[in-house]
Amino acid sequence: MFRPAGLSDEDSDSDEYGFDEKPRRTFNYYNNQENLKKKLENRLQDAIINGNIKEVEKIIALDLKNNVNIKLDSGWTALMHACFHAQKKIVDLILEKGADPNLHADSVTPVMVACSNSSASEDIVHNIVTSLISHHSLLNVGDKYGQTPLMRAVSSGRVTVVELLLSNNVNIEMRDRQGWTALFWAVHHNQAKILEILISKGARLTEIDMSSRTVVEIAQSHEYPQILEILNQHLKFDTEEEVVGDDMTELVSWQDYYPGIRSDERPKYTTEIKHLLYGMNCEKLTDIIVKNHLDLRTFLLLEEDGMVKLGIEMPFERQRLRHGLKAFHMKSWKLNTVAGLHVQKRDTCSVQECLGVLGSHLQQLYILEATLQYVLRDYCRIHNQIKFEPPDSPVTQKMQAAAKKVLTNIGSIRREIKTMKAIHTKISKSNPKPADLIKEKSTKDLITGYITDAIVLCSIGVVAYHTKNCVMSLLKK
Repeated sequence: MFRPAGLSDEDSDSDEYGFDEKPRRTFNYYNNQENLKKKLENRLQDAIINGNIKEVEKIIALDLKNNVNIKLDSGWTALMHACFHAQKKIVDLILEKGADPNLHADSVTPVMVACSNSSASEDIVHNIVTSLISHHSLLNVGDKYGQTPLMRAVSSGRVTVVELLLSNNVNIEMRDRQGWTALFWAVHHNQAKILEILISKGARLTEIDMSSRTVVEIAQSHEYPQILEILNQHLKFDTEEEVVGDDMTELVSWQDYYPGIRSDERPKYTTEIKHLLYGMNCEKLTDIIVKNHLDLRTFLLLEEDGMVKLGIEMPFERQRLRHGLKAFHMKSWKLNTVAGLHVQKRDTCSVQECLGVLGSHLQQLYILEATLQYVLRDYCRIHNQIKFEPPDSPVTQKMQAAAKKVLTNIGSIRREIKTMKAIHTKISKSNPKPADLIKEKSTKDLITGYITDAIVLCSIGVVAYHTKNCVMSLLKK
């Protein structure tokens, strides 16, 4: 055996070539920081569970450097831990230190955590939610599954907390990802008392979820007899109310097609507003509209300031109503929606049918006049903005494109008015005057009123024509 060059007998015990040596230890700063965060969170959580306010104050001062909004290893803040363990005094302490009640972890806020607590006493959870609301905690928000604080309180069976949230104007009809409202959750968790509260606040009973299930079907699947009794009772009551309403609005004579004709006033069509509110998911505003005696035209032309004056306080409700009104005015009209008798292709029609179609056309003209004013109002705003912009600016180009769209809408409205005018002319030439019109003493006044309305509509058409010329001249520049 020969040894490698340079080795001696004294080196004979080093045949392992260093493989038996321990590897050098390296310091991982990131892992060390994570371990510190975990230990800190465990200490804080233990102090909160034990209600040790002094220890919590010490951790906030020394470890968190008085920054109570620091997210710990789990992503939760100190406030979220305090809400989860229902420690009212510690919640108040952290809020006084400047904690943000809307700082969330994975879309879960402190008020959601508090409402999810089902083990603490009702009074403590109620007081914690009250403190969070007083510090401007957001209530009309959902987590990543769409569940709101109200839904969590319903699921936990917190009756007083549900009443507290409802008293702060929460949106009772918000839906989660499966299409459930708070009412669905009350049925699912067999919360009869909360179900009664939600119904008394106007929660809708006939909605369906993403799987086309109603609350009655969910109650039947769980076999909750008390819940089914409550639902059937209120559904029966609603049905009876609808039947009474239909009887009251039954069309008996031709005058019923023309609201306001008996009092010699212009039609107001107030009964149509509730249907529009329902379609806009704003039926909670029905009482406010009725209280202020709004007519349909005023309603269709509502703006932000007008909504505030009416008493619509919640910004999200005003935003939803504005969006609904804009969608209504921007809808397209087809010939079949206004043609009436013309598309029926019959030689003879009864007096009742003629008056019904003419009454429908009168309402459509009423709406078109409101839509025309809505469009012209937006045009004026665009025109005022263009005046203060240089000709080559991007804003001017966008405004000009918007003005073209406005002109297109005005042209569409004028075409619809012209179509209805032609239909009215045809009907008036081919049909005799109704006998009821001859008997009515106020027929002359009625005809005078309709002629006045026609003059007003023609004036609006002239204004639209001149507006179009102004816009075209502006675009040429």
